[in-house]
Amino acid sequence: MSGGSPTGLLLPERELTDAEQDALWEGGGHRGGVLAQRLRATPSIWIGAGLLLAYVVAGVAAAIAYGGSLTDMRLNLYLGEQLPPPGPSPAHPFGVMGGTGVDILDAILRATPVDLALLAGILGSALLAGVLLGAYAGYDAGLLDDFVTAAGDIVSSVPPFFLVLVLFLGIQQFVPPGEAVVEFGALFAIVLWPYYARPVRARAQQVARETYVDSARASGASGRWLMLRHVLPNSFYPALAQVPVDVYNVFFVMTVFPFLGCFGGGAGHFYTTLTPLPSTSTYPEWGSLLATGACQGWSFLAELNSWWMYTFPALAILGFGLAIGLTCDGVEKILRAGRLS
Repeated sequence: MSGGSPTGLLLPERELTDAEQDALWEGGGHRGGVLAQRLRATPSIWIGAGLLLAYVVAGVAAAIAYGGSLTDMRLNLYLGEQLPPPGPSPAHPFGVMGGTGVDILDAILRATPVDLALLAGILGSALLAGVLLGAYAGYDAGLLDDFVTAAGDIVSSVPPFFLVLVLFLGIQQFVPPGEAVVEFGALFAIVLWPYYARPVRARAQQVARETYVDSARASGASGRWLMLRHVLPNSFYPALAQVPVDVYNVFFVMTVFPFLGCFGGGAGHFYTTLTPLPSTSTYPEWGSLLATGACQGWSFLAELNSWWMYTFPALAILGFGLAIGLTCDGVEKILRAGRLS
């Protein structure tokens, strides 16, 4: 026997059933005891949230420090033309990017608010639309359910990054260069929302048949109240597993085609036009920095391999993906353990 409860009773070490949790919440007068117990038992959410907070703090600090010059990276052609370019040193802790002479630490910090805003816009919009549409479709099967199912079937048949690129190429010529990032984010959100809606819909169908929902319905609760009070809070967690996957989907697009463009020629020009960034070499963005560093810094020959040019941008991406993955995993575990409504 271990742990305490709002009622003063000891909690069993086994996982509580829904009925036992309901009795515990009602007896304690609040849900805080069970929620606190789940948080203590889920270290991944603390690690992930801590890493995510560090990225947010760095992004806010960079936005404040650089202000209107956030996207104007400082070029140093003298350093960029050196072979190899300067590596990590007290003056340049992450080294210098070849060709442009950009300080890599400075570039990563400048890119942090840019990438956070881009990902928040894409994933936030897709997650919100997918959860709301999926929950309503699962609870109130009708035309909306048919729409969500059809959209999921269509989108899932094509890799999301490929579909986004095809759509972006179709509208790119009609979009002013300064607005390309916004249009790109909107297209990505449109393509991704069915990936969130489908698992939420399946979970909402299960929740809608639970006894506590039937009891609330029999007592006269409205459909909107049931949706907001029971179905939606207990149905959205399956979508969290998709978020880390889509973080890397976005960075794949932002990285792979600028990288292919480094090979030059007509094909190189074609690949570099696929990026929505105003510039692939002077605009601060983690994926573009990784592509540039891998293109110009990697070599089979150790004496020509400038590992810092691609290692630090890659670590920025991997660290953020880890932060999102651990946070989503922790939240999903807490919600999967039992309903919180």
